[in-house]
Amino acid sequence: MSAIALIAGAGALPAAVAAALPEAPLVCALDGIAPDGLAVDLVFRFERLVPFLRSLGDRGIETVVLAGAVHRPRLDPALFDRDTAALVPDLLAAMQGGDDGALRWVIGLIEEFGLAVAGITALAPDLIVTEGILGRRPPTAVETTDAARAAEVLAALDPVDVGQGCVVVQGLCLGVEVLFGTDAMLADVARHRATREPQGGGVFVKRAKAGQDLRADLPTVGVATVTAAQAAGLTGICLQAGRVVILDRAAVVAAVDAAGIALWAVP
Repeated sequence: MSAIALIAGAGALPAAVAAALPEAPLVCALDGIAPDGLAVDLVFRFERLVPFLRSLGDRGIETVVLAGAVHRPRLDPALFDRDTAALVPDLLAAMQGGDDGALRWVIGLIEEFGLAVAGITALAPDLIVTEGILGRRPPTAVETTDAARAAEVLAALDPVDVGQGCVVVQGLCLGVEVLFGTDAMLADVARHRATREPQGGGVFVKRAKAGQDLRADLPTVGVATVTAAQAAGLTGICLQAGRVVILDRAAVVAAVDAAGIALWAVP
């Protein structure tokens, strides 16, 4: 019996994490969420979170890993058990502080049930991007400057727990990632750039928020990110080394090289 439970969200990340773990995990997912390419062993509902966490201990689970996209669920008041219902006021208060606040609350609750919460950086470090130029083309001086400007914008937003991504072109901020995610931001930039200046160039920066608990919601990029950046007319993607997951690194590098996009990671 596995001692690791993987609470899987949507997308390809859970399968990549499962493959990198030292042992096959018990794969758990919220009702209605199906991770790509990964069979789910145990489906649960948020309204019965406390019984679910108790069941993990009963199964001999010692460590929990969180991976994948999880949108805020629609809750059915009729399905709550008494113990989980008692936690709702604290959860709602945590959610008002942003995604990181809500995830910190969830992690703290998991730990209250005697379970350790481990991050991808510890259990699957090969998925984390390392510092340096990852593609064939190094960034230009203008792209490096735009990346630094985007990092400044994100740093200014860190205290209010908003965004892991930003697009800057010639020093101008064209987009900041909010609750709807990276794909929505890049699509918005692409839509507006079709008729407005500046129409070409620019850098997408992806990084963790300062003070973020790195055991959950790590920034993640993949081939789809490259495709969306190219559609938005961007020529550079800058990642935060040691803090961003890169899915299928070889395919991502091949995609940026084919698109002529510079891909690099900075401390």
